Amino acid sequence: MPRLEPIVTMSGRRGSRRGRAMRVSTSLAEINVVPLVDVMLVLLVIFMVAAPMMQQGFPVQLPKSTQSPPIKAEPVVVTVPYGFRRDGKIYLGTQAVTLDNLRERLRQELSGRIKRDVILAGDGRVTFDDLVWVMDRLKEAGVDTLSIKTQPGPPERQP
Repeated sequence: MPRLEPIVTMSGRRGSRRGRAMRVSTSLAEINVVPLVDVMLVLLVIFMVAAPMMQQGFPVQLPKSTQSPPIKAEPVVVTVPYGFRRDGKIYLGTQAVTLDNLRERLRQELSGRIKRDVILAGDGRVTFDDLVWVMDRLKEAGVDTLSIKTQPGPPERQP
């Protein structure tokens, strides 16, 4: 809040004609920030409206090549069947591999991919300990993102 102070003359006396005027002094701690907040909120709304309309990248005509292999974008599916503990077989896509060979086969499968994503599908009767054991082997093979595949269950009853 501004303070009013009387003007002191050169002789140090209060009074005289000039001394009757009051001077307003303010401190820097009393800056009004309401207009700044208003401007920032308007800018925020403008950017929120404009951001979806902004174009990503430049339109280019890519050259065609017959020798380059297509990029595989779909994730790799690793399936752990119910008989995993008995025979140690895991399915990488549709091919059966052993746990010892899983790391090398998975590295070969993920070598030409941009995203190194794997979906782990385990039988409902496989123990969580076995799934975690397989997860560790998948992470050792260089998997970036590991997801667990599930099925939707029946809707829950509301009491």
